[in-house]
Amino acid sequence: MKNCYNFKMKRIFFVFALCVFRLCAGVYDDTLISFSTKGPDLYSDGTVVADGEVYALVWSKDGVFEGFSADGKPLDPKDKVVLAAPLAKGGRCPSVLFQVSANSIPESSYGRYAVYLFDTRVAVDGVSRPRGLDGGKVGLLNASGAVSSSVAVEKGKAAVASMLGSIVLSPAEAPSGTAQPKIKAIMVGAENVFITVENLKGFMRVGSGSGVGAISSAGAALETSGSDEDVVLVAPKQGSSGFYKVIRN
Repeated sequence: MKNCYNFKMKRIFFVFALCVFRLCAGVYDDTLISFSTKGPDLYSDGTVVADGEVYALVWSKDGVFEGFSADGKPLDPKDKVVLAAPLAKGGRCPSVLFQVSANSIPESSYGRYAVYLFDTRVAVDGVSRPRGLDGGKVGLLNASGAVSSSVAVEKGKAAVASMLGSIVLSPAEAPSGTAQPKIKAIMVGAENVFITVENLKGFMRVGSGSGVGAISSAGAALETSGSDEDVVLVAPKQGSSGFYKVIRN
């Protein structure tokens, strides 16, 4: 080809094969990011990621990803979900290529990218399945975890990042300004905890852990109708003691 295009390639190698390229074409300066995972990738409750679950490419101006709320939005308004897709197959993410338009992140040279696994499961008739995307966006999120280390993608420089040994999913926070349900009763069974809450329309899930500041696991969301009938949420029992938190979006 003539000198219409000038390609510059950068590569990052992990066990899950993360590669970063820069593509320059006239006024465009797109970023191509290819990645995959070895698997099996796990949800925070220890189950294998279901087919159709979402992996997302995120970007942060300051390089610190603050996490996400249950409506799928970054807690830090300066963080951004650049691209998301229901990619999971066979408990892992197959090799995939994301193309990021230079126009979508004007300040991308000063920020960092990372790949995240999302938990978008919703329980229907006792079966949990990923809800995936709604209009191309994540509108429901139970938990999320970094697949890759944060990676700086800078023009004209090679990038090397350290590999993470495992994916640790953190339960999503309650969306700002969204009313949360009142817990009316808790019954502890032999294997599960049954939590009765007021019925507010939307989606609810239970986060559990060893204490108020140590919520480490989240189950699938349950769609609620907002009727006068209370909702009973079920969560696995956390040994002889534990803390449970209901989050709605």
